[in-house]
Amino acid sequence: MWKGVRAYGMGYGTGAGHQRHKPRRGKPQPWYRAEVVQVTPKLIFAIADKEFKFDSSTGLIMTATARAKEWKVGMQAAALLHGAQLLVLDSL
Repeated sequence: MWKGVRAYGMGYGTGAGHQRHKPRRGKPQPWYRAEVVQVTPKLIFAIADKEFKFDSSTGLIMTATARAKEWKVGMQAAALLHGAQLLVLDSL
């Protein structure tokens, strides 16, 4: 006597024809274009349309190459954002 096919063998319960994986989350942007908004008395970089600003007391970290540059207001740099810290790599 035929006992039938198990439900999981036919795709029942999994939404036949539907994929079963998590929705994709967008990856964070790998680097930012930071802009110098102030040079004296502190060097300040801003990202995201000047919405977020960083200086030495608020999480600004610079590579030796970036630190050796003479920065002027309006100059741009490649930077990495990690949490509340901005790592300035070099000028663009």
